[in-house]
Amino acid sequence: MNKSTLDFPTLLREAHLKATPGRIALLELLAKESKPLAVHQIEERMNGALNHVTLYRALEALEKARLVTRINLEHEHAHFELAVGRPHHHHAVCSECGLVEDIEILHSKTLEIDAVKQAKAFARINRYSLEFFGLCKRCA
Repeated sequence: MNKSTLDFPTLLREAHLKATPGRIALLELLAKESKPLAVHQIEERMNGALNHVTLYRALEALEKARLVTRINLEHEHAHFELAVGRPHHHHAVCSECGLVEDIEILHSKTLEIDAVKQAKAFARINRYSLEFFGLCKRCA
């Protein structure tokens, strides 16, 4: 499914969430972005369409429904991106300037199998996230 062809009202209803104008606008914003956004960036781009508390609640609900992914870029705040309509990917983050780049690496079933073997209390891994930290070409 392509990001530009996503039917957000239907996706929300299928996730048992109300298809409110604010949630739809939030998903549309994240679909347009090429990198994960911090909450303050989302607030700025939404021009007050959702107040601060409502935005956090919406992101929490969308994350729980797996429509949005929370990304840890080792900043003091979480970043979010659309989780549907795009291939599984990871991120390279410049530790100096903060540049974030999507990296599409083939999904490795071996990594999941190895993780389960190492985990003592887990029977299955459903999903995983990898972030790579280093220096971009400009900062290196």
